[in-house]
Amino acid sequence: MSTIGHQLSGHIRVRVEAVLVTAGNIVAGEAKRSINKSPRGGTYQKRKNSNGTYRTVKASAPFESPANDLGFLVRSIQTEPDMQNLRMRILSLHSIAPYAKSLEYGDMSRGLQPRPFMYKALQAKSAKATSIIQKALNQAVRDMNGARP
Repeated sequence: MSTIGHQLSGHIRVRVEAVLVTAGNIVAGEAKRSINKSPRGGTYQKRKNSNGTYRTVKASAPFESPANDLGFLVRSIQTEPDMQNLRMRILSLHSIAPYAKSLEYGDMSRGLQPRPFMYKALQAKSAKATSIIQKALNQAVRDMNGARP
């Protein structure tokens, strides 16, 4: 049994992968934007620096996007095409920001309420990303059937 991704011819496959990346980058960009523009309405927290001193950090409030601090969370957001299933993965690399999952869903063992950024980005940009993908797939099908672009 072959997947639809395997059925696409070479040049159409490249075009569909490019549009999947574009759509994924729209959602990933929204996630990054929400972190960088978070209102930071939460309480102050003390964090110990590597040199042993403390600094004050204004954090996001629960259910706001996490506030950008050192930029690791924003840098961790990546896109990864899955051509076999014609989908795009938008993920936060654990190696860069191991706390991303705890921020997104909360961590009751630490008393941390959710600060969703991926889900909110998907909600905000899913219609636009879906529209771009649908148009590209429709064109790919027309091309496979010999229609002129």
